Amino acid sequence: LMEFIEKYDGDNLILFEVYQNKLDERKKLTKSLKKNAQLKKVEQMSEEEIKKWIQNKLHENYKDIKQDALNLFIELTGINFNIVSQELSKLMLYIGDRPTVNKDDVNQIINRSLEQNVFLLTEYIQKGKKDKAIQLLNDLITMKEEPIKLLALITSNYRLYYQSKILEQKGYSGQQIAKTVSAHPYRVKLALNQARYYQLNDLLNIIDSCAETDYKLKSSYMDKQLILELLILSL
Repeated sequence: LMEFIEKYDGDNLILFEVYQNKLDERKKLTKSLKKNAQLKKVEQMSEEEIKKWIQNKLHENYKDIKQDALNLFIELTGINFNIVSQELSKLMLYIGDRPTVNKDDVNQIINRSLEQNVFLLTEYIQKGKKDKAIQLLNDLITMKEEPIKLLALITSNYRLYYQSKILEQKGYSGQQIAKTVSAHPYRVKLALNQARYYQLNDLLNIIDSCAETDYKLKSSYMDKQLILELLILSL
């Protein structure tokens, strides 16, 4: 790869998927890229950008989408591009020759992503709808989602609520919070909407309860689904 980058003089495009916020400047590969190539960082799309992409994709196929349907689409899928792209393909097949996507179409065909399901679960907990939260939990486990993974996502949500609330109180904007905690602005927007219903101490107590539940999942002989249900009932 190094030899190719340094010696090949034709036009080419190489994509690197990087899991850190920036490139490691100490690596020989990074130094070679900076010396011999033009680097462009491709950021994850914002909520508005991904909505615009959906509209443009539909327009290419001579179709349109109502605003309430578009908002629901993002509410169900989140802003993961792969999920959005897959669900949009299904939606276009579903509506066939009809020119306009409406809210009923989205409700009928679009699946709620795992991340969005977990946000919905924590929203049910916040609103005191424990029965709905437990039903959603059971549905996810029936769909072969691992209890430990579900707990990790639940904990991650409450941790983000806590971090977002602290930073908002310090005067940070949503964009500044997203950059500080390395989260997508869309997730921060959802977190801020939920965090306003909690005091900081309440969120800390919930995070502690999640940590205790994590220990039980890994050490107890109790049924893992029951352990998570007991957590939901205790919050």
